[in-house]
Amino acid sequence: MKKTLFVAALLSLATLVSAKSYSLVFDSPAQAGTVQLAKGSYTVQVTGDKAVFTDEHHKVVSVAVKLDDSKGKKFEYTSMEATHKDGTEIIKLIHLGGSTTTLEFGD
Repeated sequence: MKKTLFVAALLSLATLVSAKSYSLVFDSPAQAGTVQLAKGSYTVQVTGDKAVFTDEHHKVVSVAVKLDDSKGKKFEYTSMEATHKDGTEIIKLIHLGGSTTTLEFGD
């Protein structure tokens, strides 16, 4: 029993360590769903149905996303689609480079 729990914990840890991260830079404050992000450099990882943003000071925030994993051509670069409102980038989509995954953010 203990050996089974240890193996399960080890596999879970391996999944977390191997999670791919993607780099983003915001030139102005941004909003991803209900989360406010200051301007600066971030990495984003997908964990289940959440996008986890980590800034350059290691502050971590997560927000619910809808994953669209279309079977089309992989995105060459990580990019984002956003609108601007009152000096803030309102993030609608993030296309994850090297994958076919798009993160969709609600309002």
